[in-house]
Amino acid sequence: MHKGGENALSMRKIAAAAGTNTPAVYRRFRNKNEILRALTRRNQQTLFRVLEPCRSLTELADSALEFALTHPREYQLLTSGLISRVTDERPNIEFAMQRSAQWLGGQPKDHMGLVLALFALLHGTAMLLSSNNLNEEYKAGLRRAHKSAAESLIAEASHASRRA
Repeated sequence: MHKGGENALSMRKIAAAAGTNTPAVYRRFRNKNEILRALTRRNQQTLFRVLEPCRSLTELADSALEFALTHPREYQLLTSGLISRVTDERPNIEFAMQRSAQWLGGQPKDHMGLVLALFALLHGTAMLLSSNNLNEEYKAGLRRAHKSAAESLIAEASHASRRA
């Protein structure tokens, strides 16, 4: 999966990588989609373990960006079209909405726009930083811009929650 993407993944290659035989893989997984679903679930759980201890939305945004940059293949899987084919669950977005409600007030669904805006900001920043098209000065500037933009989005949402 890491070397050739989803299309390179086969039950035979999985068995070889695991040091076992193909029937053993089939005893655990019915087909390639089950394996992809398991990989997706594992990566969602890994990201959740990064986000769960966060104590503010700013920290959550920073931690999510660091996850994307330090786990690029896992992040790529979580943001690829594959995830839509194997599951409708977005536990980390739901978690961020719950935490937003906890920290800012209101109901989780009230914070969908904020969480999606933070995700869009995270994704754009992560893609630019991982592209290796920027020099170190621009990378540092992009990180500062990400932090500033996230803080602005959160501050506006916080003010809106108090006005409501």
